[in-house]
Formats: sequence, C-alpha cells, structure tokens
Amino acid sequence: MAPFSPLRGRTLRFVLAALLGILSPLAARSTRAGEAAIQDTYDVPYFHDSDLQTLDIFAPKGANHCPVVLFVHGGTWMFGDKNFYGLNRAVGMFLARQGIVAVLPNYRLAPIYKHPAQVKDVARAYAWVRRHIQQYGGNPDDIFLCGHSAGGHLVSLLATDGKYLKDPALKLTDADRAALQGVISVSGVYRIPGSDEALTMVSTLVNGFLTANPNQGVAIPALLRTSQELNPFRLVFGVDERDRMLASPLSHVHKGLPPFLLCYSATDLPRLETMAKEFASALHKAGNSAQLLRITGRDHNTIMFDATSKDDPVARAILQFVTKHTAAPSPAARR
Repeated sequence: MAPFSPLRGRTLRFVLAALLGILSPLAARSTRAGEAAIQDTYDVPYFHDSDLQTLDIFAPKGANHCPVVLFVHGGTWMFGDKNFYGLNRAVGMFLARQGIVAVLPNYRLAPIYKHPAQVKDVARAYAWVRRHIQQYGGNPDDIFLCGHSAGGHLVSLLATDGKYLKDPALKLTDADRAALQGVISVSGVYRIPGSDEALTMVSTLVNGFLTANPNQGVAIPALLRTSQELNPFRLVFGVDERDRMLASPLSHVHKGLPPFLLCYSATDLPRLETMAKEFASALHKAGNSAQLLRITGRDHNTIMFDATSKDDPVARAILQFVTKHTAAPSPAARR
C-alpha cells in the first residue's frame, strides 16, 4: 500500500466527517437543560477497568425498576464517543427525564481496533447492564438496544448474530439474553458494501456536498475522489467478501428476534434508505416484528441529535416503542 500522506489523511478525515455529518453548527449546539431531576454517573468501566471501555448512566431521580436503553453512538466505527460535544449525552438525559435509564457506552475504535472489536464491546456493555443496572434504578429484565449510524449497525448485529451474546467469556445465560426486549436503529447500516458500492456512496456524498458548497471543490482533489482510502468500510471490515457478509445484520436475520424499530431520514446518506427497507423486509419475511419509520425534515445528524423533545417524531417513536415492549412501563414513559 502507498504511504498515507498528510494530504490524503486530511481528505479522508474530511470525507469521514461528512459521512457522519459532523458539521460545526451542529456540533456547537449546547445541551438542553432538563425540566426533571436526573441522576448522572460518568465514565464507569464496564470491562477490565479500561479507559476505552467506559459508560455513562442517566437515570431519573429515585428511579426504581425503570426500562433501560443502551444507546450506542455513531462515527463510522472510527471516531465519536458517548458524549460528542454533548449531543449524545443530551439524548441520554432526555430519555432519563421520560422515566428511562439510559446507558451510553464508549467502544474501541477502528482502524486501530478492527471489527469485531466494536460489537464485542457493545456485548460487554450489555452484560454489564444486565448485572449492575439495578443499582441505578433500572430493570435488568427490560433492556433495549438503541444505536445511531454505525451504532445502529452494532446494535442490529448484536441482536441478529447470536454468537456475540453467547460468548462464554460474558457468562450470560438464556435468561440474560432474553432480557433484550427490543432494538432501535436510527440511520443504521445493515449490509456492509463492497468497494465499488462504497465508492459510489462516497462519490454521491461528495458530489452532493460540492453542489451545495461549490467554493469548497479545492478541498477534495480529483484523484482522491476515487481512492480506496476514501472507503471507510475497508478500514473497519477489511476486503474479504465473506468477512463483510458476516458483519452484515442482513446476513443473520432469522425467526425469533426481538422487535425492531428502524428509523431513517428522507435525506439520509446514500443507500441507507435502501438498506433499511431491505432489513425491514427480511425481518418481516422471517416472522419478526419490524417498524419502519421514514422521517422528513431531518438529515443523518438531526434525526438522532434532535430526539431530545417529546414533540420530535423519533423521540416520540422511541418512547412509544419502549412503552409497548417493556414489561413494566414507567408512568413517565406512558405520557
């Protein structure tokens, strides 16, 4: 492989940022102040006291037996964290104000840690929640997975490919795994694309950006528009077709999965709408429950980061989904 030059590195970071839509006006928004009291706990290790594997917990004050949402951040598997300029934590705080215990884990990032390190960490966070969340007022029998973008991929893969929660090192029983009541994926990736499709996705994204920002064309040299280095999937999942298939939630759909809520934006990143429809169709065909929700007036960023008000369609859908599928919905979540 050719040396990774500083110019190419800067361009790659630009495209990866655009893929997740890390735009400065959005990142600069402040966390919304809460109307109800919550209890927050930060940077709790969930595996081997590692700084890379910690989680935050947001719970209603005086929480007791509340449903639990394990919320996994996005970032093309390579950047981002459970805070991300306060945007992810704002979602966790919102859920806590609605009577839900929200748990936000960090996970090891690619390309230093390639797949399946990320989904293994989410499985470890799930095991921690199952064993410890009662101490924070959560119900260990009512656990929901929720993820945005790459996080949507991770929670969907964890739920569909049983090998991760069956890892003997986690020491989870059938009852532990049955505590997973539902999966919420927002703008997730359900099929890892090959090189040609990935480059088409990047090209569509870059061309759209340049159309909207014609003065920024110099930021992306033409020779890099077709470079393999612009393929984030290769950096995370490698080039082997079988590995990509095994990393795709679509490849593991079978009967007996928990219910899914799949949300996507009407102006989402290239191919994500198609993937959401493919995944929902496969879930239905296998006899599972899957709700597919198309959100207008939002993009790949705001579809999740604006879900901090009960008037927001994604926030409302999440609350309704948790209320419907939890064994003992809290009064706040019913409202």
